[in-house]
Amino acid sequence: MKYLIVAIAVLAAIILCAAIFFFVFGREKTWMRVAGPPDRGRLNLIEIRRSPTANDALACTKGLREDCDFELPSFDESPERIMDRLAARIESSDALARRVDDGADPKHLRFVTYSPTMRFPDLVSIELVDMADSRTGMIAYARAQLGRLDFGANQQRLRLYLKDL
Repeated sequence: MKYLIVAIAVLAAIILCAAIFFFVFGREKTWMRVAGPPDRGRLNLIEIRRSPTANDALACTKGLREDCDFELPSFDESPERIMDRLAARIESSDALARRVDDGADPKHLRFVTYSPTMRFPDLVSIELVDMADSRTGMIAYARAQLGRLDFGANQQRLRLYLKDL
């Protein structure tokens, strides 16, 4: 019985030390050390394979992909105007979102954002596509870097970002 109590105390001390390190060192920095940087570069959203687990969300203009979670409209505006408006919306609606692309391509936008409490990193990629009818289509993909289940957080995030565009 004495060894069990000592073992439990040691385990509790290890967990407490890990928690203190996690919050003192920083949640985002800790996840980066564990899993690497959340931004792995530009994704080809036309051809990307969906995650085999329930930790991503995909939205697109009709006709661009068949496996979208919800549909987006097509646009008559210039890609620059659409992306400027969208970047401003993301930055104003999500204090934890950080733009990670260099802004050189007006048809591409990429953000890393974090869950509020544990700061699990998620990548949001948005691509504009020229449509046959001279309009602009959109593909938006959000995926969790860690875990197998996001409880619909990425789909909710995309719906918030893309609402009423």
